[in-house]
Amino acid sequence: MNIKKIRSIADSLFDQQKYEDAFYLYDEIYNSVWQAIGTIQNGLSEFSSRYLGGSFKANYKLRSTFSAEISNSLFQKWFDCDNDEIRNEFIFTTYHHVQCIAYSPFLCKTISAESVYLEFLILQSLVYENENDDWIAPLLKFISPVVEDNHLKKLKMTLTDSSLKKSLIENAVKLKDTDWKDVNVCILDYLFNMGDNSSELYSSIYKTVGVHFHQKSHRKKSEKKSSSNEYYSYEKYERYERYERYQKFNKTNDDDFDPTKATDYEKSKYYGKILGLSGKVTKSYIRKKYLELIAKYHPDKVFDLGDELKILAEIKTKQINAAYEWMKKKYNI
Repeated sequence: MNIKKIRSIADSLFDQQKYEDAFYLYDEIYNSVWQAIGTIQNGLSEFSSRYLGGSFKANYKLRSTFSAEISNSLFQKWFDCDNDEIRNEFIFTTYHHVQCIAYSPFLCKTISAESVYLEFLILQSLVYENENDDWIAPLLKFISPVVEDNHLKKLKMTLTDSSLKKSLIENAVKLKDTDWKDVNVCILDYLFNMGDNSSELYSSIYKTVGVHFHQKSHRKKSEKKSSSNEYYSYEKYERYERYERYQKFNKTNDDDFDPTKATDYEKSKYYGKILGLSGKVTKSYIRKKYLELIAKYHPDKVFDLGDELKILAEIKTKQINAAYEWMKKKYNI
């Protein structure tokens, strides 16, 4: 897996504010790194159980002595990157991953808050422990990747909800005067867009950031209506100049589709557009269009093309499958 090339494509999509498309690519990298970490932990646990008799002292010595060397070897094999390179890619991937969630109305509403909080904590730990050679061990203190049949099944958090939020607040203070203080701003952005700007978590990080952050209308009633009624502005927002994103959030267009809020008619229109449905629609017609598109965009069909086209085909395939899954449930196909 060429992590650097995939992240480069994802970064390009992110810069174009195509947050959902970028998110899927960052997600591939994010999950692949966690799968590698989980595979390493499973291997160490199996070795310890088989040869060290479950001795805690021996197991601890094994992990502390060889974890970095083993991870470096596996990262080279899987990603053709060493430990430091993977850490760097993982940091920026995780940062943009949570930014995509914070700035996309669709992702913001469909991904659980707990998983987003956990990912912010992972990011905080990664950047705070950036000078530590063993950057994996601090992560494993509060998260455990569960890998089964060589696939990442889930990320299991070992913290309670209150401990998680407390850690986010404490780490926000540690990052306040560093080059990574914008991570705190991103947390505020996420909470603000979730409508959670009255929580203790928001208030505490807001005080740490030390900015004036409020909603303001930029159009008088007597003025001609613009394409957006209002947007959010910032005062004294250090190192942060992209308030246009909030103007974008208030616009109504076909790209801002939230299935959790959409009516059946809106879903039918949106998913029908993805599948290219028109005219008289029957079950057989829906299935026919689905199969045609899968045949055209499925990654297996473009294996001999460039990496960028293959990655974009994967994104398109996910969208097609999501649309067809909704159609199957709706019309009992």
